[in-house]
Amino acid sequence: MSAYRSVVAGLIGGAVGTLAMGQYWTRVAPLLQGDSGSSGGSEQPKKDEHSISVIGQQHQPGESSTAAIGRVAYEKAEGHAPGKQTRAALSEAVHWGMGVGSGALYGALAGRGNPVKGAAFGVGLWALVDEGIVPLLGLQDGPAATPAKGHANRLGAHLTYGLALGVTALLIDALLPED
Repeated sequence: MSAYRSVVAGLIGGAVGTLAMGQYWTRVAPLLQGDSGSSGGSEQPKKDEHSISVIGQQHQPGESSTAAIGRVAYEKAEGHAPGKQTRAALSEAVHWGMGVGSGALYGALAGRGNPVKGAAFGVGLWALVDEGIVPLLGLQDGPAATPAKGHANRLGAHLTYGLALGVTALLIDALLPED
């Protein structure tokens, strides 16, 4: 199978995986997480007492890592904070860009789609990016600040992403004409 074909299957699989991850957060995570007791977001950023960041806290209280990336990039480019709708759009753009881009990387690395490889890839993203790089960059609180249920939920979301990615890439590969 050609690398181009694998990357295309991974791109499409990444989009489906991102959709599946969104459904996980909407339908499954609330059942497992319970009441998180989050605030309305009007408070000033607090220092993360469990930070492992090498550059300091970049996220605001209650802000996802994708929202923080979008907000920080916007502030650097425009010189001021984005409005509420722009923040939401930027967060979605970062989320989808990461999901589809990771799918392309999966296709390039894994070759033919495979649900087991996809699940392993999703777990790898969780471990490397979500539990490692993101807190190191101060885009979310350090790992010790999150209860075990939160880590398990993020693992479940990435596992869902990876399974959907692997299955979709396998199906796309079967549907694409031979090279």
